[in-house]
Amino acid sequence: MVPDHSLFTGFRLKLSPFLTRLALNLFPPILFNRIRITHLSRDFKYCRVRIRKSVLNTNFQGSVFGGTLFSGGDPFQAILYWQYFEHEGIHLQAWLKKARIDYLKPARTHLILEFHLSDDDIHEARTALAETGRFEKWHDCPVRTVQGDQVALMKTLVHLKKI
Repeated sequence: MVPDHSLFTGFRLKLSPFLTRLALNLFPPILFNRIRITHLSRDFKYCRVRIRKSVLNTNFQGSVFGGTLFSGGDPFQAILYWQYFEHEGIHLQAWLKKARIDYLKPARTHLILEFHLSDDDIHEARTALAETGRFEKWHDCPVRTVQGDQVALMKTLVHLKKI
């Protein structure tokens, strides 16, 4: 028998924003790619992520590896949904089902990604989860330099399943 907290059924774990940031910032694929959550709102509707350009994530062309950009955009939108609904007592599996990234120009400096959950996103998810037990939605996340220049656009398909 698989316990409720296993990877196979989803985590029933309500975390504070502080503990969520701490756990993710120490998670090796994020930590070693020089990715850091710099802000996570108390209501789990907003997350700001910084990718520091360093020798650990720079390619031979002098720009940040594309894989680092993917890592910087991978888990965060799904985690916002997961923790938002967990705090409402709705238990789900939340994961990134698909992703694509369009590179616009080389990323030669530190980068910023911002993730948002709108009231409409939450309403759509709540309605679909109540009706079918599942929800999927594409989200766009521009990848910007700290100066504000967009270097890439990441698109993620978040999948939610009620457990």
